[in-house]
This record gives sequence, C-alpha cells and structure tokens, in this order.
Amino acid sequence: MQQIYPDATMVGVDLSPYFLAIAAYNTNQKSSHNPPTWVHAPAEATGLPDHSFDLVSLCLVCHELPQEATRNIFEEARRLLRPNGHLAVMDMNPKSEVFAKMPPYILTLLKSTEPYLDQYFTLDLVETFKSAGFHTPTIVCNSPRHHTAIAKVNG
Repeated sequence: MQQIYPDATMVGVDLSPYFLAIAAYNTNQKSSHNPPTWVHAPAEATGLPDHSFDLVSLCLVCHELPQEATRNIFEEARRLLRPNGHLAVMDMNPKSEVFAKMPPYILTLLKSTEPYLDQYFTLDLVETFKSAGFHTPTIVCNSPRHHTAIAKVNG
C-alpha cells in the first residue's frame, strides 16, 4: 500500500513483538520518505486517536479469532475511522467451493492449526459490519479461497 500511496500516513498494529520487529526491519530495508509507524497493541484496543484514519484494513486476521474479538475489532475500526472512512477485510471465504469440496479429513487437519475456524465460518460478516456501524459491505472474491469485504462508515 505504501508503494501505491507513497504520501499516505500508514500505521500498522500487531500484538506480536516478533512480527513488529520483522515489519520494522523490512521498512528499514526499503527507502521511503514516509515510512509506516508500527504500534504494539491489540487490534480491539489500539489506543490510537478517534477518527484519525480514512481506511482500516485487516488481512487474514478474522479467521484467527473468536467471533467476539472480531466484533470488538470492527467496533474499534469504526472508532478510528473518519466520516466516509472504510473498513476493508480480506480473509478466507467460508462460501468458497474449495472449502465445500474439501474432504473431511483435510478440513479436520486444517482446523487443527486454525482453532477458531468453525467460529469464523459461522460468523455473519454482513451483520458484524452493520452492528459495528458500517453500511452493508461489498464482498468480492479475490482468489478461489478468499474474499474481500469493504464497507463505509454509517453517517
């Protein structure tokens, strides 16, 4: 995103000090006049200022979480977004034919490494957006197994 929008101010949030160190290292390896800021915080309570962003983006996060944490993160995203801001969520697509046709033993193996997968697959994503204060999201498939949902802040 920084390459596409070089003048944008970007902030990355992660709970993992390890992955923040990797992000900082990768940032230092690239020459950028406006490098991202990296923040160690839980996504559901970032401590960042209200209404300070135009876009909040989650990439492959929600399938790693219980439903309640996802709802809390969407509410935090709503707090962080300016009027007309957007939340974009790219993650696994529970309605994908790949998952529907997956043999049960493979799905069981997948769930052994993804403990919240059942919760994610039963999450009503549209309702989660709407309950957090967003318009109905636009959802598009972006790979055989993934989709992206984007919604604008209500009001």
